[in-house]
Amino acid sequence: MRRSAKILAAICLLCMLAPAVVSARLPYDTWFVDRQTGRMSAIQPIYVPKEVVDGSDWETPLQSPSDLFIARDGSVYIADTGNDRIVQLDREGDYVRSIGTEEGPGKLNGPEGVFVADDGTIYVANTGGRTIVKYGADGRPLRVFEKPESDLLYEEYHFVPTKLVVDRRGVMYIVVKDSYQGLFRMNPEGQFTGFFGANKAKLSWLDRLKRAILSKEQLAKEAAIRPNTIGNVSLTEDGFLLVTSSGRLSDGQIRKLNAGGADAFRNKEFDHQLVDTVTDSQGFMYTLSLRFGEVGIYDPTAFQMIFFGVKDEAARQQGVMSFPASIAVNDADEVWVADSSQHSVQVYERTDFGETFLKANELYFAGEYEKSKPYWEEVMRHNGMMDFAFTGLGKSELSEGKYAAAVGYFKEARDAANYSDAFWYVRYEWMQRYFGWTLLFLAAALWGGAFLIRKWRAYAAKRTWPPSALRYGSEIRDVGFAMFHPYEGFYRLKERNLSWLTTITILAAVVGVHLYSIFGSSLIASPRDADKVNLPLSVGLLLVPWLTWVVANYLVSSVKGGEGRFREVVQASAVAFVPYAVMTIPITLLSNALVFEEWIVYDVSRQLMWIWIGLLFFVMTQVTHNFEFTETVKNIGITLFTIGVIWIFVTIIVGLGVNLYDFIEQIYREVTFLA
Repeated sequence: MRRSAKILAAICLLCMLAPAVVSARLPYDTWFVDRQTGRMSAIQPIYVPKEVVDGSDWETPLQSPSDLFIARDGSVYIADTGNDRIVQLDREGDYVRSIGTEEGPGKLNGPEGVFVADDGTIYVANTGGRTIVKYGADGRPLRVFEKPESDLLYEEYHFVPTKLVVDRRGVMYIVVKDSYQGLFRMNPEGQFTGFFGANKAKLSWLDRLKRAILSKEQLAKEAAIRPNTIGNVSLTEDGFLLVTSSGRLSDGQIRKLNAGGADAFRNKEFDHQLVDTVTDSQGFMYTLSLRFGEVGIYDPTAFQMIFFGVKDEAARQQGVMSFPASIAVNDADEVWVADSSQHSVQVYERTDFGETFLKANELYFAGEYEKSKPYWEEVMRHNGMMDFAFTGLGKSELSEGKYAAAVGYFKEARDAANYSDAFWYVRYEWMQRYFGWTLLFLAAALWGGAFLIRKWRAYAAKRTWPPSALRYGSEIRDVGFAMFHPYEGFYRLKERNLSWLTTITILAAVVGVHLYSIFGSSLIASPRDADKVNLPLSVGLLLVPWLTWVVANYLVSSVKGGEGRFREVVQASAVAFVPYAVMTIPITLLSNALVFEEWIVYDVSRQLMWIWIGLLFFVMTQVTHNFEFTETVKNIGITLFTIGVIWIFVTIIVGLGVNLYDFIEQIYREVTFLA
């Protein structure tokens, strides 16, 4: 017993002496956006906090930094607005010097923007002084640019620069505070050369209504509709201007402008309330969200792949932002974010997984698919749920001529476009090998089918069938006849009552082929994963509109003097739906044999099917209720309107029911709690 106690004491002592392992969870999640579905999923961190630069060990700490710029040599320049200076750090984040603090023409007043040219020349948007100050690489002031004199500028124009970039010619593109005219363009001599890249004014539906009904005099009294102002600007490696606009926009928050002012992103929609955008040397774009405190990473096609970060205005924690103001990326792929509320700059570094993932993407978008393969395989080893990795592997297999393997990868990625390209090669090889055998098989199948039909007819004619089976067979033949001879066919059906078994058979066939189309269609026809389809909802979206049509058509026709009974409306509406059951199977099979370039055949086939169904519903209404042509048109129009009314009523009832359920549940909980 004593020996056991001694051993236990020794184990406890060793545990106390052993170093403690602390599991530090990041204060934010990292999210991956699927390219095909847009679905977001949490993944391993791509970037993690490295350090916080706040100048607490300097003579003067940072105060409300509002802009960042990382030069070619890795030096970091911070617009330290609260201290009226530009702070230069080395690539390790150590303090080097302050610029603009000495008295004289180079003295700064609340600078909010900084840009450094390749030769080391420093340009500062001296916001408080309403000037642009140009410094040499040694930090000495070279020139101060004030508001230029120009006939193109009205006297009341307030030149309050906040951000700027300078192209290779020395032309300055300046963001002026609250200026909706666009970027203020100034040549190296300080002359105004016009505005550039203004946003377009966007009219709301109310504005359009006013313009349609108000007179010119009334419109003149309305407030002018101004476009959104530009909030930030940066320069890409290839000379494009990345313009970030302020406010809430439905599209065009970021524009990539060429020398002519054309937007390479074509008014693409991005996140709201972005404050800064920058690109790295590989062409990836990094955005900074004021709304969520998130950093977004976009691929070279401007699709958002990753976003991470969190905002908490009260927190003072590494990796948590309070009021993000600017973003920059250095040649070590570290992300620097200025936070004007925390008076600091947060630095994030890539994880090993992030390095692998972004390297794979870099090679992928450079067209080096074979080189990207080991990186994608490494990504898959760490996270098998990232569908774009399957696309990368598929591209690699496609470039190596392994078309069947590529098709498999593209299916996993739900990448219809690349699947189509790979499938074309698979189909081509298959046709070269088996085309003759395919024709022989089709001929044999047609002959065999005709033979079996003849045998079946002969057998059926000799056998004595019970009356119920004879009736069922006769009704099925009449249904088939109505498909191709609708007027005569529906008159036949009106004269006889179809059994409920036949009606149920039709609806069951419709549901069955609909389910087959979900699971049997090609990736091009159905990009969504069939296993993730809500089958009851999908079937409901097919049958509920049909049932609503039946009810609405019967009610409207009864009021309008239609002769059809409810049973006749049900059976005729079911028969009108038969083309869906007949054509969906061959159309689904066809989808598995076509590529994108031939997809018009599939689309036309489906359009013909729905036109056929629509014509049968029209004839069914006319014959069942004994209407003239014009009466039928009116009846169908009123029926469609009634369907809308029914669904509005159902929506209201469901909403009230949900509220009533919540009310009763809350009362029950309170009573239970008090009891």
